[in-house]
Amino acid sequence: MIVGDYIENIECESFLDPETGRVRIRPLPNQGIPTNLVIECSRTFRDTAKYPLRTKFKTENVKVCQKDVGRIYLRAQDQMLYKI
Repeated sequence: MIVGDYIENIECESFLDPETGRVRIRPLPNQGIPTNLVIECSRTFRDTAKYPLRTKFKTENVKVCQKDVGRIYLRAQDQMLYKI
């Protein structure tokens, strides 16, 4: 994966990130994408009152990103996910 690349149609799920203790979104297995990456999206999709942990979503498009200091992550287009 190269920072700046785009990947289309990723299936993902919400989970409790053991590194931060926060609800995050990650890719589902068997898509050729590491499942330890997180997907940046709107906070709405991480609200467990509305979407319980392990809720499955799909993204139309994600961009591979990395801040100056930090791990590689994926950013959902317009920070939008679609429940499946």
